[in-house]
Amino acid sequence: MQHLSFREELHAIEAVIAGQGVGVFSDVLVANDLAAGRLVKVFKLSLPGYGFHVVSKPNHPRARTIRAFSEWLRSSP
Repeated sequence: MQHLSFREELHAIEAVIAGQGVGVFSDVLVANDLAAGRLVKVFKLSLPGYGFHVVSKPNHPRARTIRAFSEWLRSSP
């Protein structure tokens, strides 16, 4: 499987906390998980609009891939 897809954003957040990948989420929904250290911002990157952040599990084994994904997002118009 190349990607996971969820109908509910909260399910996707739980998958990221479980180490299943990386996500782009509303800052409102991940604020508590960021504060508790369950999630980390990959970069200090915020997408326009409602304030979305790219987050992953701390010390994720695919951190380089996640970083590349974040850089790609940042470079997109």
